[in-house]
Amino acid sequence: MKGKKFLLLLVLCAVLFSGCKEPETVPADGLAEREFNTEDEILEGEPEPEVPEEEEAGPVEREIVDGKIRSYFTGEWIDAELGTKRPLAMMLNNTSVALPMSGVTNASVIYECPVEGRITRWMGIFEDWQDLSRIGSVRSCRRYYLHFAQEFDAVYAHYGQAIYALEDLNSGNFDVLSGGTKGIEHPATAMYDRISRPGKATEHTLYAFPGGIEKDIEKKGYDMNMPADYPGKFRFAPTGEIEEYAGYPDATFLQPGGTGGKNGFGGVKATFEYSAADRKYYRSTYGNPHIDELNGEQVAVTNVIFQYCDGAVLDGKDYLHFGTQAEHNGCVVFTNGKMIEGYWKNPGELGTPAKYYDKEDREIVLNNGKTFVCIVWTDYLDDVVIE
Repeated sequence: MKGKKFLLLLVLCAVLFSGCKEPETVPADGLAEREFNTEDEILEGEPEPEVPEEEEAGPVEREIVDGKIRSYFTGEWIDAELGTKRPLAMMLNNTSVALPMSGVTNASVIYECPVEGRITRWMGIFEDWQDLSRIGSVRSCRRYYLHFAQEFDAVYAHYGQAIYALEDLNSGNFDVLSGGTKGIEHPATAMYDRISRPGKATEHTLYAFPGGIEKDIEKKGYDMNMPADYPGKFRFAPTGEIEEYAGYPDATFLQPGGTGGKNGFGGVKATFEYSAADRKYYRSTYGNPHIDELNGEQVAVTNVIFQYCDGAVLDGKDYLHFGTQAEHNGCVVFTNGKMIEGYWKNPGELGTPAKYYDKEDREIVLNNGKTFVCIVWTDYLDDVVIE
């Protein structure tokens, strides 16, 4: 059997769509009216193990100490110059023929979502990108990625887009660095360029270059200061402490989509393996360690989140959309080799950061470090493997 896959039955009861079914096709003109929220009960189960008291975690400290400040996105102390600036959300190419990526290990947070063709694409949230030689390869926007990026108050960067994203990208309501492709009204002109990659198709040779990024940000006139009222995305353990979650189930091998199926994750054979030696989850893609070309390091994070989202097929080309806001959708958080089941919600306006809660409605405490968020389609929960 697949380890703790029986635990998914609990999650299946916590979301709207149970089981596996063919996705619904939604007319493009019905997108705005479609509701993706679920308001389902979390199943009453066995008594919960003891969890850290709410006051032990405490709020994220934002005072500057010796030129350092605590990151909103990792909980770690970083240079105040970085920690008080808005991050960059960069679309990254995850197809097998495009790998390896460049610069991805510098991302504080990584999102992975299915796209058409049932593969996945990544979006890196970068606080520290200025000293990289390049980031990429860069790919195109899907509307739900743009919306997820707003949870970090990030400047969103991409090259190309689905037609469903054009209105948002050109609206002036979002700070974007769009490549000069068809339909884009005010493109970024300095940051994107191609490099020679022998054996790679042209579409896999486009990168963003930090010097050009700075020029385009300046040209756009974007305010790069993090708003003083930003509410934060994650709740982290106090500095120097580890939230061990003793008594919670072990979870050291994770597959957000099994090894097949139509959800996207199975197509890229996405896996995470936990190392107790450094308390990190190591990512593999297409059966191989996911390596950053710039430093030769494997992508490794302290926390992994499976965030279950309602989804829909928009047209015959298999373009997708996911509900980026919800009142009560399921999730599983993995940290310190443990799994914490619960739900996520962000019922405010677009841009309100989603928060993650356990079954007792307590905000889940992450350990300090990088986080990988897998957006898992609720239609395909049966494909998830947790061991």
